[in-house]
Amino acid sequence: MKPIHRLAWCLLAVAGPAAAQSNVTVYGKVDLGLRKSLGADDVVLATSGDSRLGFRGVEDLGGGLQAFFGMEHRFLADTGQQDGSQFFKGYSHLGLQGSFGRFGMGRQYVAAFSLAQHPFDPFEGDTVAAVRDVAMRVGGITKVRVDSSLRYDITLSSVTVAASLGDSTTNGGEHRPVSLAARYRDSNLTLAAGFENPAGEKDKQWNLGAAYKLAGNTLSAGLARGTTNAGLSAQGWMLGLNAPVGPGDFKLAYGTQKVDGVTTAQKVGVGYHYPLSKRTLIYADAGHDSKRSSHKTGYDLGLRHEF
Repeated sequence: MKPIHRLAWCLLAVAGPAAAQSNVTVYGKVDLGLRKSLGADDVVLATSGDSRLGFRGVEDLGGGLQAFFGMEHRFLADTGQQDGSQFFKGYSHLGLQGSFGRFGMGRQYVAAFSLAQHPFDPFEGDTVAAVRDVAMRVGGITKVRVDSSLRYDITLSSVTVAASLGDSTTNGGEHRPVSLAARYRDSNLTLAAGFENPAGEKDKQWNLGAAYKLAGNTLSAGLARGTTNAGLSAQGWMLGLNAPVGPGDFKLAYGTQKVDGVTTAQKVGVGYHYPLSKRTLIYADAGHDSKRSSHKTGYDLGLRHEF
C-alpha cells in the first residue's frame, strides 16, 4: 500500500471515533521557511523541524484504568514527501495507564531523551540554532526512539520516573537498549537525570539537566558524558536562555562537545520567535559552529503553524 493510501486509511479510521468521542485528538505541525544550514552553501525552502500529523486518544475503562494510543507521521512540507522509511516515524504506541503509572508498548521515545536530553535546549532541537544534539547527545551514542519497546512512567507529586527497554534484534545491536530517567519539576525549577545504554557493547551515556524560571526568564543548563561503542570518551555541556522580549521570545544557547579529548563542536545559537496567534509563529534563528571546517554559520527565517 502506498504511503498516501495508508494515510487516507488512517484518516478514515479515526474520523468516525473522533466525531463521536471527545477523547480522540487529531493534531499536527506544518513548518516551512528559508534555510541556510550549517555546512551548506545554498539557501533553500525547507523545514526547521519535521512537519507532522498525529492521532492520540484515551478510553476510560472504569475503576481508574484507561487505555491510550498514539501514532505520529512525519513529512517534509516543502515536497510533501514522507520523512524516512517509517510511516509513523514519530511514534506508534499502545498502552494502559492509571494510579499505577503509565505502561506503553511499541515505537516510543527513549526515557532519557524525553526527560533529560530534550527539554533543556531553548530551541527544542529545531532550527539551525539548536544545541541539543551537540551538547546533550554526544558522540553519536544515543537514540531518540526505540522500536519494539516497553516503557513505564510514574509521577509522584513533583517527581517523574521513567524506564524504557527495547528489543535488541529490531534495533540493530548486540544488547537490548535500556534507558532510565528521573525528573523533579515545580513551578520554577526543573532538575533531571538520565542514563542510556543503547544496543552496542560499549556505548552508554549519562545526562544531567536543570532549568530555572526567574522573572519570566528561563535559564537552563545541561551536561552529557558517555562512551562510544568504539570505546572513546565523549562529553558535552550547554547553557540556554529563553527571555520574553516584547510580544515574543528571545532565545540564546551555547553548546560544546568533545570526543576522545578533541573538541568536535562549539556552537552558539540565537533567535527570536514572534507569535502571530496561539498556534502560529514566525521565527528567525541563526547558528554558528566554530569547529566546522567551512560554512560555519547558518540561519532560518520561517513560519510554523500547530493544530
